[in-house]
Amino acid sequence: MIALLFSFGVTLGLTPLVIATARKLGWVARPRDDRWHSTPTALMGGIAIFGGVLAAWFAGDGSSAVTPLLGPSVAIFLLGWVDDRLLLRPHLKLIGQIAAAAWAVQNGVVFGGLPYAVAGVVTLFWIVGITNALNLLDNMDGLAAGVTAIGSLTLALHSAGNGDTATAGAALGVVGACVAFLVFNFKPAKVFMGDCGSMFLGFSLATLSIQGLPRSAPNVLLSLVLPVLVLAIPIFDTTLVTVARLFHGRRISQGGRDHSSHRLFALGLSERATVLLLYALTGVSGAVALSAGHLPITATLMLAGLLFVVLLGLGVYLGVLKVYEDETRVPKEARPLVWSYLYKSNFLQVLLDALLVPLAFGGAHLLRFEGAVPLEIKEAVLRALPLLWVAKLLGLAFCKAYRGDWRYAGLTDAFAGILGSTAGTALAVTVLSMTTGLRGVSRAALFLDWLLFTLLVVGARTWFGLFRHLFSLVPARSGLKVVFLGVGPEAFARAQALQDPLAPQRGKVLGLLDERTGWEGRSLNGIRVLGSLDRLPELLGDEENLVCMLGVGSTTDAGRHILDFCARHEIDVYDSFDALPFTSESRHGSPTRSASHAPTLP
Repeated sequence: MIALLFSFGVTLGLTPLVIATARKLGWVARPRDDRWHSTPTALMGGIAIFGGVLAAWFAGDGSSAVTPLLGPSVAIFLLGWVDDRLLLRPHLKLIGQIAAAAWAVQNGVVFGGLPYAVAGVVTLFWIVGITNALNLLDNMDGLAAGVTAIGSLTLALHSAGNGDTATAGAALGVVGACVAFLVFNFKPAKVFMGDCGSMFLGFSLATLSIQGLPRSAPNVLLSLVLPVLVLAIPIFDTTLVTVARLFHGRRISQGGRDHSSHRLFALGLSERATVLLLYALTGVSGAVALSAGHLPITATLMLAGLLFVVLLGLGVYLGVLKVYEDETRVPKEARPLVWSYLYKSNFLQVLLDALLVPLAFGGAHLLRFEGAVPLEIKEAVLRALPLLWVAKLLGLAFCKAYRGDWRYAGLTDAFAGILGSTAGTALAVTVLSMTTGLRGVSRAALFLDWLLFTLLVVGARTWFGLFRHLFSLVPARSGLKVVFLGVGPEAFARAQALQDPLAPQRGKVLGLLDERTGWEGRSLNGIRVLGSLDRLPELLGDEENLVCMLGVGSTTDAGRHILDFCARHEIDVYDSFDALPFTSESRHGSPTRSASHAPTLP
């Protein structure tokens, strides 16, 4: 706790001095097309963070944990400071990061439980990767500092729970500095931390996670999983950016508004809501890591797998969003062999289903035995798992569960998943019965496995629609409101397209007007029926930015009646999105097309 108070107080006092000095010396970040901020903002806030953390490390009780880190941490801070001032070329910065990471490895900061040579290489990649991940995550007010604070707090709690007060104190020092910096960095930010801050925080998180988590983990697998869980969001963001830029033929090192935070903002979330959502996801992944001290190892791994599936789905959904002005893709023949395979959605679906097999089978036995699976049952589960992998994937393939596409999945795909899961389970049970007589295998667990796997398979094929529905609840920034006239297939199709978060232009569906009696107040496919056409003049007078769109065919009796009604009242009606008067700013900040007059249908 001393470390937290020291770092908080020092950083809180230093940050205003850094802001004043930065403005005086011209250390200011100017707005650029590939950056998020829109006003000149003071830089070098990382100096205050570094000062606060260093003061805490010297004053607190974590000296034994930070002694191997002091030299490399100072080196990475100075590297970031030079990069802030001179804008080092990417390869020079990478060389400096590798040197600092190698220094830490030489001081004994390595993953435990692995051969030293392997552990050294894995640690080197880990430290450099996380250092750059935090550097990339520093792309929106308060994001990097808040995520680092939550991750460091998770490290502190886990270390303290295992009696490692030294690492806990060192992590609390990082927490205090980040929280104090957020006073000035949360939207609207008065100062940015710069590379000297983000690289130092990333380096500190990477090395402290090695110091605290793996050493208290009960096995090698969990010692590798726990650090990944604590730093899941920086890893998620870096992976998304890397894959998206490779897919569109862009350099990984170039800046851009294509991070997970920018994509969430493009879907309609405010900047604060975006940052808070990523905070929440960081907290959830941290809670899964902390569960390792209270749940069986298998349960923690199950939760980690589910979290991975959710983040994979979110990443694919965000990756579909168009964020580049010049949206191009690398031709298939120019992609690496592995990339070409992963590009095929059905291959990625097979990999995901393969992950769901042990999740469902392990989860079923945890439920059956209330978390305490007997040793002989565990051995039987491991022996049966290869057969389940083959049988379930064959069942899904036989039932044509790999012929759909995530973006357009519906009831047909869900039904194929149910049939495939059932066929795969039946095949596995039949083979097990013939070969082992189901010795050592719980019949109840097999039923639970079928149930869990079916739910997971259906969820994996419909999650895209779930994300589309969730983000469609976020109000559109255009401010445009649409009321549909008449109930028909056109109304529901156009309403869905208008509310699609991935659409370049969005609007709010206010409701439906229809002449049929008894429908007022009802909800049809999520759209409220407001009443009859007679209410239209009143709505147009009460609601700003309200436009009318035809919800039935213009040549039908209902369509002609609606058009006659609108003609008598001199009300304009649209029947296509091309003419809708979108006047808001687009996702990239440039004005979109607008229409001053609505074309009236004949």
